[in-house]
Amino acid sequence: MDSVSNNIYAKIGYVPVGDALAFDFQRGRKIVISEYIDKVKVGGSLQVSEAEQCLNTILEKDIPDQQIAELLIALSEKGENTDEILGFSKALLAKSRPVPLTSNAIDSCGTGGSSLDRFNVSTTAAFVLSVGGVPVIKHGNKGSKRPNGSFDLLEKLGCEFDFEDNRLADIFTKAKVCFLFARTYHPVMKKVVAARQMANRRTIFNLSAPLCNPANPQYQILGTIDVGMGRQLTEVLRQLGRKRFLIVIGEPGIDEISISGPTHIFELADGMIKEYNIKPSDFGITERDYSTIPGGDSDENAEIFLSLLQNQAPESVLDLVCLNAGAAFYCFGRTDSIGEGFDLSKSLFSKGFVQEKFLEYKRLSDGMD
Repeated sequence: MDSVSNNIYAKIGYVPVGDALAFDFQRGRKIVISEYIDKVKVGGSLQVSEAEQCLNTILEKDIPDQQIAELLIALSEKGENTDEILGFSKALLAKSRPVPLTSNAIDSCGTGGSSLDRFNVSTTAAFVLSVGGVPVIKHGNKGSKRPNGSFDLLEKLGCEFDFEDNRLADIFTKAKVCFLFARTYHPVMKKVVAARQMANRRTIFNLSAPLCNPANPQYQILGTIDVGMGRQLTEVLRQLGRKRFLIVIGEPGIDEISISGPTHIFELADGMIKEYNIKPSDFGITERDYSTIPGGDSDENAEIFLSLLQNQAPESVLDLVCLNAGAAFYCFGRTDSIGEGFDLSKSLFSKGFVQEKFLEYKRLSDGMD
């Protein structure tokens, strides 16, 4: 263990513990979690089955928080790979609360990590997509460090989102959009809250959780901030059985399609992966410096959201939302190109249809319809 790692582990108060058992089905023997940690620390990687069993053991057994944090730090320092993310994702999905909804829907979310002020683009796009004929099952959470997550915005807008199954299904049937709060549908994640705080960094859960929509939608837009990670997530989403997806990495390192520079895209369609770049000018959009695009915590973002519905928002925010919604229209097959989806999104805003859809969802979620 190097001196940097020693300092980190000292800060979290780690004391080696050897009684956390898992079972290695391939070799038919019991192993301790510390063996996984030791393997990763020397640069080794976990196979899919090892990563899945490792997380199952963490979620099912009484593992010390310090030891879980040590594993998360070791994986982060090594760099999580495809097999590890896939194994963790499989374990999380297997323990998620079932959802009585169709899989013929789209989800749009990101891995976060940009540390930039931002508007809730994918949450807003959900209403654009649903009114445009694309069913949306959006999976997400509140912000981990500040109130800027999807569900912070919904809460600030006065929207309910935590429902019993029959109510959720009814809202989705009528509105063609619903929101799955990760803390409700992945209750086992409570087991790792303290360890994630101890690790005090982005961990493998930031990469695997956005892949774990319990409704298993067949279409997905996934944003991340690094092309190398995007390439790995491409294979994970393919292995998880998505029919079609776009993984997007925007300038200046944001987990959505950018109007501030080029966006790198990995697309799965008809079983084939395509990799390409797009830029704002491809769609007639004026490129803007990202720092000039409004966004922040839920208070500010709620104001921006309502101004969008009333066609009073800055053009930069409208372009950003419509370009990302346009990509989702294209991903689902509603339009033949991202550009057509962009134009459709702008039309839906200008005609007031997005506002009508939001008000419909709010009435349904409030039990008024």
